[in-house]
Amino acid sequence: MSLDPGIHTNLQRLLALRFAASRLNLFNRRLASSQLFGETRSRFRGRGMEFEEVRLYQPGDDIRAIDWRVTARTGKPHTKLFREERERPVHLLVDQRSSLYFGSALRFKSVLAAELAALVAWAALDNSDRIGGQVLGDQGQREVRARRNRHAVLQLLHDLVQANRALPSPSPTTLSLADALETCRRLTRPGTALFIISDFYDLDAAAEKSLHLLGRHADIRLVQVVDSLETDLPALGQVTLSDGQHRQRMAIDSAMARHFHEQATQRSDRLKRLASLTRAQLVSASTARDPLVTLGAVYGG
Repeated sequence: MSLDPGIHTNLQRLLALRFAASRLNLFNRRLASSQLFGETRSRFRGRGMEFEEVRLYQPGDDIRAIDWRVTARTGKPHTKLFREERERPVHLLVDQRSSLYFGSALRFKSVLAAELAALVAWAALDNSDRIGGQVLGDQGQREVRARRNRHAVLQLLHDLVQANRALPSPSPTTLSLADALETCRRLTRPGTALFIISDFYDLDAAAEKSLHLLGRHADIRLVQVVDSLETDLPALGQVTLSDGQHRQRMAIDSAMARHFHEQATQRSDRLKRLASLTRAQLVSASTARDPLVTLGAVYGG
């Protein structure tokens, strides 16, 4: 049976995004319409240094870098030069739980999250970075060990498709974002570029604590997937709502729409504050916008 690509993703679609991802440069950040925090932070925090060459000592050089063997052999002070290692681990935590099985525009949030993750993974591979991740689904989470090869990306995409196809789940587990972030702390090492792609609906105190701890050794990117109907609910009167399995009639008046908007604003403000406190980058991705355009506005060029 053919599935609507706006409701469920497929492996062919995620594979095809490899060519589009070549237009992205994940570590050449530029200001754009998205909200960016932590711009003064080093992009390569926690990286190692690779020896490049030895040259004559010059005033202002760090005396700790003096090469004493060459200095003794030549009778003239020489200093070591290093260059920063450009390879870095990229870890994706991608949400594919029931709260993302929703959309009123071009695609469901779950599909958007999967496509965003695929673009980031392919872009990281093009940059020769090690890629690993977690796919958080209704039935648990799948982990992909960080590797610098195509197989790591393919495994991640396969896990994304499996979790996405399982939506909507008749009996979702209670695995939370906080649980996934605790696992993330175990899987990531210093200097990791961490991309968390979610709607952050269950962002709570435990999740915030884990993000603060992750921020000590990882460079965090929070990619929030949103749908306009979640923030601005029209006052439609009597409507029928469905989660794909159950239907319910309810009245939506101006008071309910206003309350709905206030709740959405509070969730958004909380995430913005957290991004600021952890010096994380925050990107908003809408279901009404092509994911390549969204990431290109931040990582293009």
